[in-house]
Amino acid sequence: MSFKLKDKGNVLYKAGDYNGAEELYSQAILKNPREPTFFTNRALTRTRLEKWAGVEQDARSAIDLYGAKSPSSIKSYYYLAQALLGLQRPQEAYEVAISAYNASLEEKSNQSENLSKTVLRAKQQIWAAKETARLRELNQTLATVEQLVEADLKRSLDDLQGQLERGEIGETGFLEDQKALREDAEKNVQNVRDAFRIASNGEVQERVVPDYLVDGITFEIMHDPVITPSGSTFDRIGLLKYIKQAQVDPITRAPMTVNDLRPNYALKAACEEFLTKNGWAVDW
Repeated sequence: MSFKLKDKGNVLYKAGDYNGAEELYSQAILKNPREPTFFTNRALTRTRLEKWAGVEQDARSAIDLYGAKSPSSIKSYYYLAQALLGLQRPQEAYEVAISAYNASLEEKSNQSENLSKTVLRAKQQIWAAKETARLRELNQTLATVEQLVEADLKRSLDDLQGQLERGEIGETGFLEDQKALREDAEKNVQNVRDAFRIASNGEVQERVVPDYLVDGITFEIMHDPVITPSGSTFDRIGLLKYIKQAQVDPITRAPMTVNDLRPNYALKAACEEFLTKNGWAVDW
């Protein structure tokens, strides 16, 4: 019976009815709380609904049931890392994702690319938090204004939570309004930073590492980028280690050797120029 509920949930998920699918997966879990796939299915559904606390709970439950070192847990670690990012816990997300990424390489898992992107997102969030602290230390007025924006966001989110608890809005409306409030706050902070950047002639300015300069294996700024037969670019050192271990293209999973690589001179020049002008990025 529990697997029939899961199958029905799968049908609703494919139809885009995530709330309905979540309910059926929850019923399946109540009938059989020892089946890990029920938790992974609900975790995936909850990512669509951005119910990050629930995703974290489900992912951890699935990992416990599969076993922390089981290859079957790799997908659950991916969901867990996503949840931690959604919960604004990027350092934890990075530690989970990088460990699972390394495991995925050993197992030649199809989750490697997803985990690679998650590691990069976590590093970006960690860097953004450091930049926020640096900018606010640099300019107290900026810090005060941004803290006012954050306080206003918290009040609005608390009010929204109250409306949900009182039944004044449904869960779907709550999630949509919550997302809109966060996006508005982010825009307000960006507008504030743009204003301070202009007023300070660029002295108060957020520093950003462009994605295209970051290696998808080591997650560091590339120094010697090379191109694979599939057209993807990675840093030579990290890719050589990867090929030695996996012997396949990181993207297509097709067999590959070091002789298949060729230098990406244009990107190497761009990396060198960026690091010359932005020495701080070496420690990114």
